[in-house]
Amino acid sequence: MKKHFLVTTFLFLILLSCKSKEEINPNSLVGKWVATGLTQSMNQDSTWSAWRVNPTFAAVTPSIWEFTNNGKFLRDGKPAAECCFAGNRYVVSGNKITFTEIATNCANVFCYNCGTNYWEFSKPTDDTLILQQCITRNQFVRVK
Repeated sequence: MKKHFLVTTFLFLILLSCKSKEEINPNSLVGKWVATGLTQSMNQDSTWSAWRVNPTFAAVTPSIWEFTNNGKFLRDGKPAAECCFAGNRYVVSGNKITFTEIATNCANVFCYNCGTNYWEFSKPTDDTLILQQCITRNQFVRVK
């Protein structure tokens, strides 16, 4: 009886110490976002570099990325699919964004394949979103 009590108590404590992954509400991604120009690169030891300003960011007008509540992904109000980029539609599962309706007519284009067909994102706050594409993370702010 004493052994049964100790085993039960031990198992209960193990269950209490387990933390479930915080759920990310896919609707928190819905809205319009614009890049801040801040980027990070993954180091060889899988840590992230310090945030830095992307030097090409100053040379272009940042586009507005929109995740709609019906699964469309738009850039500047138009379907976003283009070679080596995202598709026109998206699905969120956990912290992963998987795209469909991807551009396939990409003559003379070599796309870098990082081994995943999705983007990852950290839980969006009311005004900040971090998107990871392969070994790069970019910061976005919500357009109000």
